[in-house]
Amino acid sequence: MNKNIVIRWLLPLASAVVVGGVFLFWQWPAPGDTPNAQPAGDMPASTRGDSNEDIVDLYSQSEALTKQAEIDNSAQTRQMSSSDHVELNASREGDIVRIELEIKTPWHINANPASLDFLIPTEVEVMANGVRLPANLSYPAGDEIDVGLGDPIRVYTGQLELITNLAARDNDRPLKAQARVQACNDSGLCLPPSTLSASVVDSAQSSLP
Repeated sequence: MNKNIVIRWLLPLASAVVVGGVFLFWQWPAPGDTPNAQPAGDMPASTRGDSNEDIVDLYSQSEALTKQAEIDNSAQTRQMSSSDHVELNASREGDIVRIELEIKTPWHINANPASLDFLIPTEVEVMANGVRLPANLSYPAGDEIDVGLGDPIRVYTGQLELITNLAARDNDRPLKAQARVQACNDSGLCLPPSTLSASVVDSAQSSLP
C-alpha cells in the first residue's frame, strides 16, 4: 500500500519540482542584463519627440552664441582703428582754412614733432583735386604726459585747432583736409595710424539762407 502511494504521488511531485527549478534557472537574468531597457525603436513617440526638441533647442542656442561672438569680434575690430577715436572737421572763410580734430576721451594723438622716434606725429594737409597745397601750419606744443616710457611725451587731447592761409588762386576750388593720426591711451596702448579725410566747408556759403 505504502509503495503504491510513493509511486503514484511522490515521484510525480518530485519530478515537477525538479523541472520547475530548471526552468526558473534558465529564465533568471544574467547580472549584466538590463531587463528594463527598451530599444530605440520601441520608445514611446512622446519620448522621441522630446529628445528631438532638446536637440533643436541646443542647436538654436549654439547658433545664437556663435552670432553674438561674431558681433563682439566685429565691434572689437572696429575699436582697433585710430579713426574711431578722432574726428576731423574743416571750414574756410576766404583764404583762411580752419581745421579741427576732436579726440575722444581717454585717447590722445601724438604731437608734431613726436616725442619719440617710434611714435607717429599728427600731420595735416590741405588738398585740391588730389594735389597737396602749400600750407604753413603751426602745430602747438601739446600737453606733456607720462605714460611709463621713461620720459614724458607731448600729445594732443580734447580738441586741436590748426589755421592756415591759402594762396588767392585756391579760393574758388573745392578743398579737402586730410589728417594722419595715431590714437593712444594713457595706459600706453597705441593703435595703427589712420588717415582721416573731410571736405572743407565754405563758411560764407553755409551761412546763407
